[in-house]
Amino acid sequence: MQQSVRFMCRMAALAATVSFLCLMHFACGYCWAFNEAPVLAPRVASGELPPVDQRLPGSPVVVTPVDRPGTYGGVWRRAYTGLSDLVGLRRVLYDPLLRWSPDLKIVPNLAEKWEADENGRVFTFHLLKGVRWSDGVPFTADDIMFYFEDILFNKEVTPSMPKWIAPSGTQPKVTKIDDYTFSIEFDQPYSIFLEQLACPQAMALVTAPKHYLKKFHKKYAKPEDLEALMKEKKTTSWVTLFQDRSDLQHAIFVDKDLPTILAWTIKVPAPAKRFVLERNPYYWKVDTAGNQLPYIDAIVNDLQAEAQTILLKAIAGEIDFQGRSLGGMQNSVMLHASEAQGKYRLVPKTGTASVGVLLAPNLNHKDPVMRTILSDPRFRIALSHAVNRNEINKIACRGKGDPRQAAPLKESVYYSPSYEKAYLKYDPAKAASLLDEMGLKIGRNGKRMRPDGKPLQLSLDVMVNIQTWVDTAEIVASNLNSIAIDTEVKSEAMELFRQRTQSAEHDIALWPGDGGMECLLEPRWYFPYSGESLNAPLHGQWYQSGGKKGEEPPQTIKELMETYNQILHTMSDEKKRELFGKIIAANEKNLWVIGLVHDPPDYYVVAKNMYNIPKTDFQSWIYPNPGPIHPEQFSYMQEDKK
Repeated sequence: MQQSVRFMCRMAALAATVSFLCLMHFACGYCWAFNEAPVLAPRVASGELPPVDQRLPGSPVVVTPVDRPGTYGGVWRRAYTGLSDLVGLRRVLYDPLLRWSPDLKIVPNLAEKWEADENGRVFTFHLLKGVRWSDGVPFTADDIMFYFEDILFNKEVTPSMPKWIAPSGTQPKVTKIDDYTFSIEFDQPYSIFLEQLACPQAMALVTAPKHYLKKFHKKYAKPEDLEALMKEKKTTSWVTLFQDRSDLQHAIFVDKDLPTILAWTIKVPAPAKRFVLERNPYYWKVDTAGNQLPYIDAIVNDLQAEAQTILLKAIAGEIDFQGRSLGGMQNSVMLHASEAQGKYRLVPKTGTASVGVLLAPNLNHKDPVMRTILSDPRFRIALSHAVNRNEINKIACRGKGDPRQAAPLKESVYYSPSYEKAYLKYDPAKAASLLDEMGLKIGRNGKRMRPDGKPLQLSLDVMVNIQTWVDTAEIVASNLNSIAIDTEVKSEAMELFRQRTQSAEHDIALWPGDGGMECLLEPRWYFPYSGESLNAPLHGQWYQSGGKKGEEPPQTIKELMETYNQILHTMSDEKKRELFGKIIAANEKNLWVIGLVHDPPDYYVVAKNMYNIPKTDFQSWIYPNPGPIHPEQFSYMQEDKK
């Protein structure tokens, strides 16, 4: 990812302030005795496990702890609200081929080195030798080839390849060079491929153990064995059977038998009331003293129906490290108030989103009249002028936020001051004038009417578990009601919210403005990039599937997609800025999403007896916090281990 000088300076300053920079390197040429967790010693003594030096690579990855080498033992206590909330734990278990460092640089991981040709088309990766799956089977290039050839390139299993691995729509050529080396060749230059490999979606490459999954695959399994498995799992399709076993979330959290290369592996699968992970005895990283990581024995995740319960658990000192489901800025006041007397401390997260939440009017609305209204730029601009951002800032952000549109942040090379400030003025009269211009007149009931004579009614879909988002939605609804748009708030559980918004059943959705800094890697709000682009999820599906799914967008949207495609194949930083500038200009003109307020930092709750925790972290899905700060090096003080 290309970053501005300003951004790099900020990162350097942050690294200096934090004074930790959790270094990671490969222990080539080291001669030391490796140490393991005491809890594994009985298994080694019984012969169930080989000695630690036989479970580690000859040159394991070395993580430099933030404070000091940790002590073994303890249980990391977390909470979650259901299967859809497991994304938080996916951020803990972060080990792709390449990874983000704590200061957001691309560094080696499972791939210890790589080369790229000068045209940005051919990439060669050298895997770390000696890594093993959690069942002891070697992790090799065969596993990578299995993912590409038998999952990604198999049309039955993957009808359309994800855009991040096939940016031009053409299948890349993947070649095994030897047991630990492979290459990927694209038909055109791919300027952000290495950055994509460090993002969460690329974890799919390393969560597909061939030796386990092939028994569910038609290409490898005996027909009678596959038939028996299908009968056991009550499915008539081998594809469904295989997909259930190879899905990234399923692989990590649900299938207890599926081997992993991650720091912790499943002991009690989700969605249990108490979902438990235990240490992976074959994990391939050590600290600077030769201690096999992780330090913590297990991660326990208690199922809670409501986020408010998780907040109360945190205040009571029953959460050891967590940033999700704590309720945002409003609840952070409660956390701050109880911090001195509690058993926790708060660690800030530096946000990379453009705004805390934005409004995403649904351009794919099922009602053709509503679609016409929501697709009119005048309507969206009217909504922007109708919203009182100062009130949102005062109530939801405690006066510490900054009103702005969902534009790139100042730290980004794509920053646009005019887009940041466009249509921000609270001007209900201007909003009313634009609505009148559209023909949305006020009827006898005092409410605005649609062109077909029906009342104009809007619902704002928002997730119920984050109170500041709900408060924001209530303020927006009040603002819109004041200009005679009949508006209500739909507060929903995450599962229902995602179901409604990704199938385009909503009017307007509220969601964070991801992509304020990492614009090219997270462009969902700059054009309909995926089903996560809640302002046009069906257009996003169309883009990702190469036109096989979703709904074909109008020409103006297609032009944005084509411009982004050009960026992906452009190696010149200057040309990228020029092209993305066109996308930003189109957003400023059309205001496809409506930004509200850039909110103040959020926080992790961290147990006071837990150390090797950095003083700050980044809050983003692209940099999957807390993954880049190496959760495997978190540790408890000896006398306080649970």
